[in-house]
Parts: sequence; structure tokens; C-alpha cells
Amino acid sequence: MLNALDTLVSNGLSDDALNAVIADLLKGDSIEDDDEKRCLIAVAWHREQGNNTGPTDCSVEYGDVIKVGGEEYRVLDESDKETAWGDSLENYLDECVEGSNGPYFDRDKWKRDARIDGAGQALSSYDGEENEFRTDGDEWWFLYRVN
Repeated sequence: MLNALDTLVSNGLSDDALNAVIADLLKGDSIEDDDEKRCLIAVAWHREQGNNTGPTDCSVEYGDVIKVGGEEYRVLDESDKETAWGDSLENYLDECVEGSNGPYFDRDKWKRDARIDGAGQALSSYDGEENEFRTDGDEWWFLYRVN
């Protein structure tokens, strides 16, 4: 699909028209490939930020990380965000907090308190920010820059 969009751009499709096509594609359930959908979301968000990066300037790097315009983002839906956030907090406790497995440390309370700062603190190794993107189909996606 990204190659088809790139062909349209090389044949003169304007930026506004490209943005409309991407929005239409993200509206329905026409995209079955999760990686392709996450790429389109990353491209759409990147373009909303004023970057006119073409659609083929997007690739799946590893896992849920998408590279667009030289920047890498974790692109997660609400469910994946919650899972990744919980895993990140657990990993931090296991790897970095001495005594977190002891009888006097309340892991659940610590994780609850750590969530006050937002998911960006745990999932964005670049700037600690959580970026939200809503498709025209009212799906919320979250992007976390990792490089």
C-alpha cells in the first residue's frame, strides 16, 4: 500500500490529497496488516507535525518501532500501550531498584505512583513525551519517540 501511495505522489498527488487518502485509509478496517497500519499512523502524525515525509519513507525497524523521516517511534494502540507500560515498570523494578523484591517494598504502590508521570516517561527513551493521534475512525494511537 505504501508503494501505491508513493506512486501517486510521484505522479503529482498534492500533500493535501495525500493526507486525505491516508485519513480515508485509516478510517475503516481496510488495512489488515498491523505494521502497515502503524506505518500509516506514523506518517500521518509526522505530517501533522509539519514534516512532508513521503509514505515510503517509513519502515518497521523492530517490534512495534516504526521509522519515519529518520525518527523512530513506538506506535501503540491503547491496549498495547498499557501492556508495554506495565512491562516497562516491572522491568525497571527488576533491573534497577535494589530491594524491590523484598518483603517491605510495595511494588503495586510504586507502579501506581510511577504512572502519575504518564507513559511517556517509561516508553519514550528520547524525550519522555507521549504523542497522541486520533484517526478519523475515532481510534486513539500513541507514539513514543525512541531515538
